[in-house]
Amino acid sequence: MNTCPEAVKRMYFLDNLRAFIILLVVVFHVALGYTTWKLEWWPVNDSQNSIFFDAFILATDVFIMPVMFLIAGYFAPPALLRKGAAAFWRDKLGRIVLPWVGGTLLIAPFISYSSFFSRMDNPPPFLAFWGNEFFGRFYQQAHYWFLGILALFFLLFTIAAAARPAYFNRPPAASSPPPPFFPLFCLLTAAPFFAAYLFFGADEWVNAKYLFMIQPVRVGLYLCYFALGVHAWKNAWFTAGGYQPGLLGWGPAAVLMLVVFLAYRLAFTLTPTISVLAKAGHALVFAAFSLTAALALIALFARFADSGAYLWRRLAANSYVIYFIHQCVIIPLAYLVQKSPVNIWTKYFAVAACAVMLCFLLAEYLIGPVLAQAGKRRAAFPAWPR
Repeated sequence: MNTCPEAVKRMYFLDNLRAFIILLVVVFHVALGYTTWKLEWWPVNDSQNSIFFDAFILATDVFIMPVMFLIAGYFAPPALLRKGAAAFWRDKLGRIVLPWVGGTLLIAPFISYSSFFSRMDNPPPFLAFWGNEFFGRFYQQAHYWFLGILALFFLLFTIAAAARPAYFNRPPAASSPPPPFFPLFCLLTAAPFFAAYLFFGADEWVNAKYLFMIQPVRVGLYLCYFALGVHAWKNAWFTAGGYQPGLLGWGPAAVLMLVVFLAYRLAFTLTPTISVLAKAGHALVFAAFSLTAALALIALFARFADSGAYLWRRLAANSYVIYFIHQCVIIPLAYLVQKSPVNIWTKYFAVAACAVMLCFLLAEYLIGPVLAQAGKRRAAFPAWPR
């Protein structure tokens, strides 16, 4: 593989977009406790709820992970080129695989157990739950599932790069996608969503032999976005000479698809039985909204947040740790106000703000320095493994 001159310039806006998405994940997970759905699997359901949070969850749940996988795919080829396969995977084992395993075995059980603790006056002893119940119907990987799927995609990418190294050579000049590219990509991502939707629920999670926790209707779409990131890097998209999504085009498209998606989801997909035609429509609007939102966010951050300013640098540097610890911070805060009669908006924004600030402070001033003292390399910017 070869590089091109544009790769030298730091793409701050992608790091900043990823940091923003992580903060959005934090407030997203806080909002899950305030929906009208009273989710059985969520650790703390508040005594108050609002349909606003239903809509917020339905909308943000569409594009958060596609953006994350697209960015991961974009930075995968230069990392493999720079480090070589052996060093690339030494980094992935230390930064992704081990945290995934550790989070799943040591932290996810506490998160799962919290649903008992927040609902029962006399919850079962934790050790009994961990030894007998957690590895049964209560098994989950919490938010660490993302690290497992990311490791799998990196493995598939490494195999593909070894099998067809010529594909990953960058052409001498950057290029833009032809007009049919994005409509075809939309259909490509809708296809695995629809195929899995014939057998699984739109929001269903499946325990794949305790190794992965997946949403069958989405995992194919996520792989497509990871591949889109690789393709975008190969063709030097988002650089000065390459394709740069326009905010005036993708922004209104994303807003329009947000409205269409929410209207469709509320009208056709929240009933016990859904027709095949309705599932096909759901797959299409999901794919269209995820694509328009992802490109609109890239355009927005390229226009207004392509900055290495101090706050952005620190948020980007700590975003991985924030992602790793955030549910450990959210759950106690949500539990403290769970039965409080305080106004729902006051509770939500207080918990969300405190969670964001505490996660950042813990990452910046406690966990980061501890990791540095333990001899782990703590790059100033970024902290996510590449």
